[in-house]
Amino acid sequence: MPFLVTCNELFANAAFPVVADRVVDRSLVQSDFHRHEFFEMLFVAHGSLLNRLKTDDIMLRAGDLLITKPYVQHLLERRKQKRPTVAYCCSFMPQVVDSSLHSLEGLKGSNSPNKYFFKPFLSLAEEEASAVLLPIPPARRKTVIDLFQRLQKGGDEPTDVNFARTRCDFLCLLAYLAEGYEQSPDQLVKKGFSVPASRYTEGLRKVLNYMHDHIELPVTLQEMAAMSGVSVSYFCMLFKRATGMTFLDYLTGLRIEQACLLLRNSCDNITTICYQVGFSDYSHFSRKFKRSMGITPSEYRQQNRPARWIERF
Repeated sequence: MPFLVTCNELFANAAFPVVADRVVDRSLVQSDFHRHEFFEMLFVAHGSLLNRLKTDDIMLRAGDLLITKPYVQHLLERRKQKRPTVAYCCSFMPQVVDSSLHSLEGLKGSNSPNKYFFKPFLSLAEEEASAVLLPIPPARRKTVIDLFQRLQKGGDEPTDVNFARTRCDFLCLLAYLAEGYEQSPDQLVKKGFSVPASRYTEGLRKVLNYMHDHIELPVTLQEMAAMSGVSVSYFCMLFKRATGMTFLDYLTGLRIEQACLLLRNSCDNITTICYQVGFSDYSHFSRKFKRSMGITPSEYRQQNRPARWIERF
């Protein structure tokens, strides 16, 4: 059963969800089919890679850049070649561009200037798309390689300076891809393609995006099953198969993760945070938090907040 690689496993800082590395140096190398909660960008500088999806195989050659959206079942294979393959991987979530942005779906009908950064692969917001392939012209490849290398170096140490530089480099990469797309859209559109998603995969993805985007709202199993277009029992099976967790455990974990982020980075009192992440009762929130983190929300805040922050309770 394909398992899910979560954001918690990859991003050391939940408020800064972007990590770049060479493919050969990736810390979370998966040897079997899997899914992940984040977007994944692969760029082949030299050689080739095979990206296997459930219904298709995509051979990536020098200059190819593939963006796969979350929850797509796939496996990356490196084939033996005379010339070693040089490829880069960048995993990210859209909120690294804007903290309020959790999925591309929210950009589809908006006038936000952030839409420009995602222009070459905004089609991933469409239900039928799972991945987009962008061939980078030879004249533009060196700059793309340089930006990936800068992103890779920026992640060496988790300091505020490196976070700032990495975010700037990531925005530069997105802007450079968007600029190239605008200059020669015909070339990219003719060679690019979208890999279709299955009906049930897309329904589940819609549910997961909704849960992430509306964490403060009450959600029920019945409502999410209806949103995905299947029965409650079948939804439970699909959800467990895709995430490795029950619907309730996943929802609770998502809310606790967001609570940790707010406890570290905001001055809101703990009761307010309880409601902000979707809990309707503080005692219930406190019990769930301690069961998950091993300490109370108050103790977590004291241990993880910078000394310069002024607490408000």
